[in-house]
Amino acid sequence: MYIQVTTSESNQQTVAVLGEFLSVQQEGYYLLPGRLVHALKPDDLPIGIGFSLADTLPSGYGFYREDQVVFKRIDEEAEAFRVEVTSTYQRSEWDGLFPLEATLLSRKQALELWPNFHSIRYESTDEQAKICYAFSYPTPEESDLEQVMEGICDTVFEVEARGNLQLWHRYSGPAPEG
Repeated sequence: MYIQVTTSESNQQTVAVLGEFLSVQQEGYYLLPGRLVHALKPDDLPIGIGFSLADTLPSGYGFYREDQVVFKRIDEEAEAFRVEVTSTYQRSEWDGLFPLEATLLSRKQALELWPNFHSIRYESTDEQAKICYAFSYPTPEESDLEQVMEGICDTVFEVEARGNLQLWHRYSGPAPEG
């Protein structure tokens, strides 16, 4: 078995992948090093335990530092991961092409029009802005975990691209006639 889950008498849970103990985050998910992903199949992951990519995949794929992406198997029968994404941006560090507020609201609009996305939220304070959403991602039996993770990365990137495309059309408008 590639993944071992143990629970102590005090109900403390530990997860080891290929003999390496994973660190658990305050929110309860485990950081999975990208170098360990290649050896795993999606159904190797235990049901109900959340994981997040700790760094990048062997292929070089990974998430932006603003993105916290947690994935988990939710059902023995379902061949899909539940994926929860939280993208947090510090206002003082924002260097996007469009205003932060407009960028995240445009992503939220794109998500609301795109099927299979749910739990869509936008939050904003004086210091930061955050967009959260969830979706299911299929885990075909013949795929390895790295392929699935690359697909999840592509989905998160596509959300950003669709939101930015809406903004591009909104801010650029028709080209002036010359």
